[in-house]
Amino acid sequence: MIIKLFESKIKYLIVGLFLGIFITTLLPKLFIKSTWEKNKQQINLANIKNEYNFIEYSQWPPFLTDPTFDLTLWRKHCWINQISLPTQDIKSYYKKNYTAYNVCKDVISLINSIYNMKTNIAKVEYPETFAQKIRKIFNYDKTLYAKALEQELYFVMNKYTFEHTVYNPLRGRRPIQSPEVPIEQYLNETIEKTSQNCDLCNYQNMTAIDSLGRMENRYAYSAANAFKFDQWHSMFMPKQHDITKLTFEELKDIFTLAWKWFQTVHKQSSSHRFPTLLWDSLPHGGASQVHPHIHATLHSDHYYGQFESIRFASERYYREYINISKHGKKNFFRTIQDIHMAFNLTISFNGITVLIPITSRKEYDIIVLAENFDERFIKVIYQIIQGYFNKLKQFSFSSCLYLPPLSPNQDDSGLTPVYYRIIPRGQISSLLSEISSLDLLSIHNVNKLPADLFAEIITWFQEI
Repeated sequence: MIIKLFESKIKYLIVGLFLGIFITTLLPKLFIKSTWEKNKQQINLANIKNEYNFIEYSQWPPFLTDPTFDLTLWRKHCWINQISLPTQDIKSYYKKNYTAYNVCKDVISLINSIYNMKTNIAKVEYPETFAQKIRKIFNYDKTLYAKALEQELYFVMNKYTFEHTVYNPLRGRRPIQSPEVPIEQYLNETIEKTSQNCDLCNYQNMTAIDSLGRMENRYAYSAANAFKFDQWHSMFMPKQHDITKLTFEELKDIFTLAWKWFQTVHKQSSSHRFPTLLWDSLPHGGASQVHPHIHATLHSDHYYGQFESIRFASERYYREYINISKHGKKNFFRTIQDIHMAFNLTISFNGITVLIPITSRKEYDIIVLAENFDERFIKVIYQIIQGYFNKLKQFSFSSCLYLPPLSPNQDDSGLTPVYYRIIPRGQISSLLSEISSLDLLSIHNVNKLPADLFAEIITWFQEI
């Protein structure tokens, strides 16, 4: 009896031991595996959903450079303020009885569909000793000093791209330290010194070649970047060294070669469809060489992140307004253009629009939108660069040119216009940087209002 009881206890002990092992080791593993499989399925579904949202573009209405509203009626019945932006009481910006006209209501609706604008007042008190210095900065102008005590800050945000700019014209009157070496002296000495041992001048021996071989024409040539940032990444340069002597014919040859390279790459690899040209001028503008050179890349799947975010914003705008009868189907880029036309911030050249963006990143930030990439477009870019050089004495800049997607199947989904943007990068001989944490990590700060900037750049252009 005792032996049987002992054997029974042994059996229960063994069963309990195995149950303990199962509960403490195998069961958690099964649970974790089940949870992992479930989470994996959810992650896969999320990835599929995100991928679908990311790559599925609609066929937008075509981008055209003529306005979608009657500009003459708008100026006659609606808009009166030619200096500022409608960031405060609308009575200060629009004519009396403007609500009686459909064109006024339609354009204001367009403005509000993309931009948030507001004015904040920042009050400041100065100790008397410091106040004397501030008065001197303003040449003892009592009106300007009063504005310094209650500063108007104009905020503009694009609700789709989240570009965000604050304007404070008084900041532009701050005393800025002059460069130790005069700009033109520094420029001439730098160009002369670097020309004596320039790899890009000696391009046949001192530059790399990609698998397509070297391309060359009368004034320009191609070279592979020695340290690439994309699979298809090349450079295009004028044969001469001095950027201040760059001619229109040289710039045209550079872009002509780049376009030929894009087409050749796309023919070899049809998945590479998204052409980008990037140009930094001089070391202060981020260039590794003084010799002018433009980077060309052809990316697959989509544009690089910054421009793709604008393209995706365009898709969001299209989808949100496609079912609203008063908006109908809208092209985001054309709406942006319409708004800047309404604010008198554009110059048009029959298929090409130059504008000062109301979400500028710096003073003299300029955007060019066009229906086609052709010689006329290149001429507009050339005139902007000459304006930088001759009017502003601004020789360092960063610029980008995004061309519409290439496609052998004529796929017009997510079709962008020709898009060029140029931003100044500070004085070439200055030890001061033109960007700060404010620009890089927070909000763009501009010290001149768009209307004031536009009044300057409009004088740069001749008939195209």
